[in-house]
Amino acid sequence: MSLRSTTKGRLVRVIVQPDNIEIHVPSGSTVAEAALIAGTAVETPCGGMGICGKCKVIVTEGVSAPDASEKRLLDPAELAEGVRLACRSRIQADTVITVPETSRSVVQKILCSGISRQVTPQSNIQKLYAAAPEPTLQDERAEFERIAETLGLRPAELQMDLETARRLSARVREAGYKVTAVVAGSELLSLEAGDTTSSKYGVAFDLGSTTVVGYLIDLNTGHEAGVASTTNPQMAYGDDLISRINFASTEPHGLEYLTRAAIDALNRIIRQLVTAADISPHSIYEATVVGNSCMTHILLGIDPASLGQSPYVPTVCRQMTARAGEIGVKINPRGLIQVLPNVAGFVGSDLVGVLLASMWEDDGRTRLAVDIGTNGEMALRHNGRTLACSAAAGPAFEGARISCGIRGGPGAIDSVRITDEVTISTINNRKPRGICGSGLVDAVAEMLNAGIVDEMGRLLYPDEVTELSPSVRQHLIMGEKGPEFVLADANRSATGKALTLKQRDIRQLQLAKGSIHAAIRTLVKVAGADVSGISELLLAGAFGSYIRKESAVRIGLVPDIPVERITSLGNAAGTGAKLALLSVKERELASHLAETTEHVELANHPDYQNEFMDMMLFPAVISER
Repeated sequence: MSLRSTTKGRLVRVIVQPDNIEIHVPSGSTVAEAALIAGTAVETPCGGMGICGKCKVIVTEGVSAPDASEKRLLDPAELAEGVRLACRSRIQADTVITVPETSRSVVQKILCSGISRQVTPQSNIQKLYAAAPEPTLQDERAEFERIAETLGLRPAELQMDLETARRLSARVREAGYKVTAVVAGSELLSLEAGDTTSSKYGVAFDLGSTTVVGYLIDLNTGHEAGVASTTNPQMAYGDDLISRINFASTEPHGLEYLTRAAIDALNRIIRQLVTAADISPHSIYEATVVGNSCMTHILLGIDPASLGQSPYVPTVCRQMTARAGEIGVKINPRGLIQVLPNVAGFVGSDLVGVLLASMWEDDGRTRLAVDIGTNGEMALRHNGRTLACSAAAGPAFEGARISCGIRGGPGAIDSVRITDEVTISTINNRKPRGICGSGLVDAVAEMLNAGIVDEMGRLLYPDEVTELSPSVRQHLIMGEKGPEFVLADANRSATGKALTLKQRDIRQLQLAKGSIHAAIRTLVKVAGADVSGISELLLAGAFGSYIRKESAVRIGLVPDIPVERITSLGNAAGTGAKLALLSVKERELASHLAETTEHVELANHPDYQNEFMDMMLFPAVISER
């Protein structure tokens, strides 16, 4: 949802059904904005631009008249029944909004697990117990020096800020001089009464543009004590990064809204983690965060505008540290939020996390890591160099801008097979609601194999395809604007409407996969390598883990190499965040990887545009492997 500026006035009463939630919003607010405030987020894949038509709600009165977008995307019968687009209709008076199940932002199937490697815990956080002697006329040492020296430290080795100093004496005296010092590096964060050394936790976050995952880590043992995830609430302000950058730059308080949404997501995860582990959030003293450059800038309240205009440079690349209490993250308020470094442009700390988890050492092989999403990031190791780039793939891999596309939640078609009949599977075996990214790749790969789509990406007319079984032929129909392929008919789908793929859906996939593959080929060329020489292709992230490797090769999303060389890493970015939380040496290695990785800017690279045009095509055949 993109919250467009408008003059807002008095508060009006809104009831959101079927949840029966009553709220009050300023007149002039969009229906989507009101639904978000009520906690009933509406799907807005186009970022509230009024071009996808998927945010349908029912409002019979109290809202603005249908605008041009609504008249174009909604038929007269729908408008007569009160169907409106939540992103376009504005509330003018007291009203009742009904948000159908098909328009609600569903809980996604979020990938939390990934590869792992063993490291010795060397946390930045230390907890040291001190039973100090009480002051006397013969021992007049100051409270701070008394504690430091009891711990075996020279006071000069331990830093303390003014806030800690103001509270120190009272806490020490209340605890009878038996306290635990919480130290981060060389800084005294706080003092706790008694011996609390056994309770020392941290959280590692993967702040994705679509999903957020958090891992609770016991910093004493290195064990993972819990994991939780949520959909990034920033999606209410736009599905892609450019939409969010524009929102932050053009809307009053836009950056503030986006920052608050990111912090709300972290706090939601923290609440889940501490509740499940039965610990106090105050025993979490540090958090590490990885994410693309745009996400980490917004989290810290740094204007991302420079990322949205040529030459697309971030404000900062180095590791950033913030105090939890200062930015509103609900761990120990004196705790530290460590945002790992970016490489450059849109190559963020999430790719640094992938490198830290999977390619931290040069083993002499040519290896490629690809994190596929709305913003695809990739890194290549070849001949002692590491090169990285990013490519805007668009939201097709998230199911957005696809006729029946949805995110990977319950009821999403995630696999398609075409033999003598068409077979689909859905997440959680629910009735199909739409198709997600992995299902889209599968479907088009199968349609290519069946001859329903040609290498140019043209969806053939029914009379052009002669070698289909009767059962499969029934799925190729003529729609209002050309041929369509039926994934599930109206009787089978959960929406009561047929779920079909249209020509424009194939084009959206071609654009997305062409961008990713062209970036890979450009990166390989700049490195002086050869695609056939890639010894290992590592697919990171949720999409890379859920897609079928054979289908990714078949549509030309990735190079045509033996599938045995392709490995799914899972949430490697999250693994990198955990490693950096556990060990200061790993955090230093992350900074080294960020500094030594060479950035290849594709925007003006002469090879990229040529490769993109070539990679838009589907392979006529793939090699026999």
